[in-house]
Amino acid sequence: MFAKWSHSIKLRHKLFVSYLAVTLIPLTILGVYSYQQSKKVQLEQANIVLQDNLRKIDDSLSYKMQRFDSAIELISYNPNFSHIFNEEYKSYYSMYIDLKEIVDPLINTTTFLNSDIGRIVIYTENNLTERFNSIMPIADVEKEHWYGDAMESLDTHWYVEDGIVFGVRRIFGDINYEKKNLVYVELIPDFLPNSLNLPDLHEAAAVIADGAGKVVYANGPVSGKTADAAALVEQRLQGTVGEQPDYVWLHRDMRETDWSLSLIVPAEDLTISPWKILRATLIIEAVCIAALLLVSWIFSRVFVRRINRLNHKMKLVEEGTLTISLKAHAGDEIGELESRFGKMLASINQLIEEGYKSKIIQREAELRALQAQINPHFLYNSLSVINWKAIDAGAMEISRVAGILSSFYRTTLNQGKDLILVKDELLNTKSYLEMQLIMHDDNFDVEYEVDDGILEQQMIKLVLQPIVENAIEHGIDQKRSGRGLLRIGGRIGDDGNTLVFTVEDNGPGIPADVAEEVLVKQSRGYGLRNVHMRLQVQYGAEYGVGIASELGRWTRVSVTIPGNALYSNAR
Repeated sequence: MFAKWSHSIKLRHKLFVSYLAVTLIPLTILGVYSYQQSKKVQLEQANIVLQDNLRKIDDSLSYKMQRFDSAIELISYNPNFSHIFNEEYKSYYSMYIDLKEIVDPLINTTTFLNSDIGRIVIYTENNLTERFNSIMPIADVEKEHWYGDAMESLDTHWYVEDGIVFGVRRIFGDINYEKKNLVYVELIPDFLPNSLNLPDLHEAAAVIADGAGKVVYANGPVSGKTADAAALVEQRLQGTVGEQPDYVWLHRDMRETDWSLSLIVPAEDLTISPWKILRATLIIEAVCIAALLLVSWIFSRVFVRRINRLNHKMKLVEEGTLTISLKAHAGDEIGELESRFGKMLASINQLIEEGYKSKIIQREAELRALQAQINPHFLYNSLSVINWKAIDAGAMEISRVAGILSSFYRTTLNQGKDLILVKDELLNTKSYLEMQLIMHDDNFDVEYEVDDGILEQQMIKLVLQPIVENAIEHGIDQKRSGRGLLRIGGRIGDDGNTLVFTVEDNGPGIPADVAEEVLVKQSRGYGLRNVHMRLQVQYGAEYGVGIASELGRWTRVSVTIPGNALYSNAR
């Protein structure tokens, strides 16, 4: 389809499209390459900035967590704390004095020095007076999921639940103490949001995950979808998802805990808008296109105009004007085409003049020969019939035969004219068929289906009679069983501009290969090929004889000629 379209458009448009493609393709490739390279450089620079931000966040968090661990260790390894929370008091006053002078000052001082610590609670198995904000029975937390790990470990364990960060650690005493005690340090609610704040990266998300790769906290939007960012990091850490080209993901393990810290940012937020590069490219292309339009217009005025002039003269020749003058105005390829076309046109004119004269003489001789080739056996047989009919019958029968012969020869000769009315051509054919019926003892039937509207039309003579003769000889006479039937039809063609005659017999039919050769090979006598050639000489190559047949059933010969058409060369 593309080849058909490209062949149908004009050369000027092809030149324009070619120059447009030559201009746009490199510019487009350059624009895409520039955008990709700039995006790559921007991502590399952004990665450096993100790594620096990630390192700073890690340093800050690690420093704070180290301070918190130191505060917790100060409490858990304090010997006074170990004594207070493991020794059973018998005097409430002594317990009150120890809590007021030892426990409360240390907890308050630790909280005061660390503004990120929200509260410190000591969970104990000892029979101390409960204080809601500082001392609670250890039975309250024995069912927590972190209790077992905290009591069996020597380290501080950090957890995040509902956005709250807290650490737990066992309080150690000497070998004489067997009571269970642990310190619980809870950080303020804004600790992680403040620590993970990314003011310069509005679309970045900071995500903290535990040692198992499960996200414990996610801060900041990734296009407003923090949950999606957390899920993506969790899948990456657990190995259930591969690279995500739409995101930049940075990760590092934190020093003071078993947590890991991740930054995830949409790649598009780290690069400038591609429309800025595309806009610059489009402006350059628009300037190039404007210059191209001017150049192509000037070029077409010089180059295409000569081709149009040559094409116009070719069109005149196509329409039949063969006497035009054509001179070459340049020595390039177009000039050579003009020169050679002029020489070819002169040769054609000479050949047409010579061939026209010889063709006229040849066709006149052929037509005369065709008229002279009326089968003499028909005349002899007719005279023979007259003879035995005269002997065997009366004068009326002889008169009938003589009348038929007279009508036949009158329409055949037609006073030497080549054109004849359709009704006279049918009369000629009927006369011929009446003689054939007499000679065949009326052993076949003849049917006529001719529209009255075509009877006054004109056609060349001796068209139907040779076809009818051929149908009797090769169709009716070759039929081995049943009665022969000959149908002769005439009507106006479906297009309304032609006349169509048909001669159909119910004989044995003819093979397809034979039907194809009948009109191209010369046969004995006045055959279908001669009729076909006469029609094409008179009316043109689109008219003539057509053959259709079905073996064992029928053969139909059709003749198509123009209606109401008399050409200037008709005789």
